[in-house]
Amino acid sequence: MSASASTAYLLVSHGSRDPRPGQGMERLAHFVRSQEPGLWGNQPSPPDCSDSRMELGERAAMERSATSQAASFLRRAPALDWLRPSTTSPLGEEAGIFRSRVSQPETVNGPLVGTACLEVGAVPLHQQIVAFSQRAQAAGVHRVRVLPLFLLAGVHVMEDIPAEVELARHELPGLSLEICPHLGSHPGLIGLLRHKLSTTATEALIVLSHGSRRPGGNAPIYALAQGLGGTAAFWAVAPSLDTQVIHYMQSGVQRVAILPYFLFAGSTTDAITHHTEELAERFPRMGFHLLPPLGPSPELANLVIDLALHRIPTKPQEALVPMQRVAFRHAVHPSSLVS
Repeated sequence: MSASASTAYLLVSHGSRDPRPGQGMERLAHFVRSQEPGLWGNQPSPPDCSDSRMELGERAAMERSATSQAASFLRRAPALDWLRPSTTSPLGEEAGIFRSRVSQPETVNGPLVGTACLEVGAVPLHQQIVAFSQRAQAAGVHRVRVLPLFLLAGVHVMEDIPAEVELARHELPGLSLEICPHLGSHPGLIGLLRHKLSTTATEALIVLSHGSRRPGGNAPIYALAQGLGGTAAFWAVAPSLDTQVIHYMQSGVQRVAILPYFLFAGSTTDAITHHTEELAERFPRMGFHLLPPLGPSPELANLVIDLALHRIPTKPQEALVPMQRVAFRHAVHPSSLVS
């Protein structure tokens, strides 16, 4: 059995009552499963466990359930790309906030990958880990790796998840249960963010993170913002988005890009959208370009696989190249508030 076939992977997020982060998690897990076998090492992709270790009736029921859930989600999800305001909207024709489209997942035969949440789940995380691991053991897996999908090494990553994993270990004798580095520790994340910024013509950039009250927890955000040629702001702690916007306005900046450093769209990114629109109304001579959160993608899945396999690049990283700042040469009209 190959290394990837004998190991299962559990992606852990914070959890939310908003269904969209959970849908983003499932979509990301799908991308992780469906990546090319070579990304999991020079070994053939393991066979689908449902074909060899599940009764045909159970497998068919699971497939029908998955298809039904996907179809239900697609019916509920609005077909949006740029959210266009009505003709009476005070934001004007250029206003809009990016929403990514969601397509129905295809059937894949990748490694065993599951999802769990730290909070808001029906059962505690350690019970979710135990349930997933027991299913994995029944499929011949000898090791489970837990991968925290968190961008900051806050209390959840440093204390809560390790405590839950330790509780799960007591109920899983004979199984190797490991914790991988959290997603925000991958140096390749800055490349994904540079790609988002590559077509953004702006004078200034604000990287907006949730923020951590843990001492030193926000240092990576300051370093990231500096590497991208911008400044950092935080939703939950100082300095706030308002503070940084006012700072740029007083410096004569006319157009600002705001990059929400969040994994998936949800209630917090909705609040950021609404707050950005309020800022645009308060400062009509400034233009605001609100970018989308990271979102599930094959590129993000590649980083997850690196972390799952402890395959983080060891060679020195290239020097961070600040985002090219392009002066906004078009006139900024009061009606052009948020783009």
